[in-house]
Amino acid sequence: MFTRVLDLAVLLLLGVVIILPRPDVMAKPALAIDESERDRVAELQTRLVQAPGDAEAALGLADIFLDARRPDWALSTLSDAILAHPADHRLAMRRSLALADHFQAHLAYESASRALALCRGGSSVPCGEGELSRLELLVSTLDRVKNIDMRQNPNAAKEQILKALRPTYIPPKRAAKKPTAPVTPPTPGH
Repeated sequence: MFTRVLDLAVLLLLGVVIILPRPDVMAKPALAIDESERDRVAELQTRLVQAPGDAEAALGLADIFLDARRPDWALSTLSDAILAHPADHRLAMRRSLALADHFQAHLAYESASRALALCRGGSSVPCGEGELSRLELLVSTLDRVKNIDMRQNPNAAKEQILKALRPTYIPPKRAAKKPTAPVTPPTPGH
């Protein structure tokens, strides 16, 4: 009886030693965002559990994931909403951004082109001039890199993206010169 208890204690101790991580292992959160954003993520995920096709919740959560450099999580978040709302240009645009961030230029171009076509006519959500301009810029930029493997040749992709964006230098505004009061010569005798 005593040997069985001792055997169980040794097995338990061995299990603890195997399961515990090494002392030099540092655990980090999978999503590096501030506390208020974590609460927002929890709220949006709860909404998506209740209604998987909720476009607003999917867009909000995808934006947070894209800002946190988690494009694969953004794609997963958007999938059910895109199935539920295939005519929403905003969902197609976010999918395009996530695919581009995931280095899948050709699929990102196709998704951005679909979003642009929906924005020009047929979107279930109104599309303003600002969104239309952003989508046109996104499509023209992705058109330049759609056939480049961004993982294998990031410099060529960067060069094409910079050509599409045509960066310009806008000098800072200079302070206007203050008019100086005319100097009057001293009058003789004073």
